[in-house]
Amino acid sequence: MKYMKSILPLFALAFALTLTACDDDSSTGADMQDPSITEIAALNAQFSTLVGALQATGLDAVLDGEGDFTVFAPTDEAFAALPEGTLASLSDEQLEAILLYHVLGAGVMSGQLDTQQAVETLNGEEIFIVADNSGVVVNGSASVTSADIEARNGVIHVIDAVILPDAYGTIVDNASKRYFLSALVDAVVQADLVDALLGDGPFTVFAPTNEAFAAISDVAAGLTVEELTDVLLYHVIQGEVLSSDLQPTQQVTALNGDALTIEVSGGAASINGSSGIINVDIQGTNGVIHVIDEVLLPPAN
Repeated sequence: MKYMKSILPLFALAFALTLTACDDDSSTGADMQDPSITEIAALNAQFSTLVGALQATGLDAVLDGEGDFTVFAPTDEAFAALPEGTLASLSDEQLEAILLYHVLGAGVMSGQLDTQQAVETLNGEEIFIVADNSGVVVNGSASVTSADIEARNGVIHVIDAVILPDAYGTIVDNASKRYFLSALVDAVVQADLVDALLGDGPFTVFAPTNEAFAAISDVAAGLTVEELTDVLLYHVIQGEVLSSDLQPTQQVTALNGDALTIEVSGGAASINGSSGIINVDIQGTNGVIHVIDEVLLPPAN
């Protein structure tokens, strides 16, 4: 557990192995197979921390076996950039969950990626991928530095940062990784509220989507910084309120001092009679996010 780009040397090694296999008349069909994901990682010195972590959890055997996987593989430098002591503090179960957060259950080449997509990983949580002319970014922070390293049981994409499940991120982290909340994140930066939402909390944030912000673009364009701050704080309440805590009807006070009315009926929840809660219980280290489909405007606005 204390274990946790150059493709050319790897390709050269693979080419040399192929030549050797071709020259050896006694080679079996198994010898001539392409290497597995685990074997490729083990041959590349930049994955020593990743390989050690896979071995510590037994996942090296999984990625050496049958299947079709996509692995977003952090380099040693990516692991070293984690806060000091992070890896040593993890239990085996936590380490396994983090590693599985880097693995998809199907082989996906870079050319198959959508411009924006959320994809479920083997730990059950989604990662968020943005692919454009400038490259591929996972969770808003990890860039793919080498893509499409093919193995017999899948493909490796090398990334320059370790990606972490929601439980290890703050409210700001968990909003920032989701491309569909980028307008909210930009507004929080503009209003200089980042540090406040990085605090201990806990907080509950009702997070409008990009489409929700686009629907009030004319209004938003005319807001002063003070007015924008008031609007954003109207989406935050003190304390962590999970979807299971919601009552059929309740009023709560937002951080700007105004009241929000939350109603739950038929399994659907809404705020102030119009804004629907479309995704719930994104829990992080200092609170929870619920995604909503409409920007909430304080009574004075």
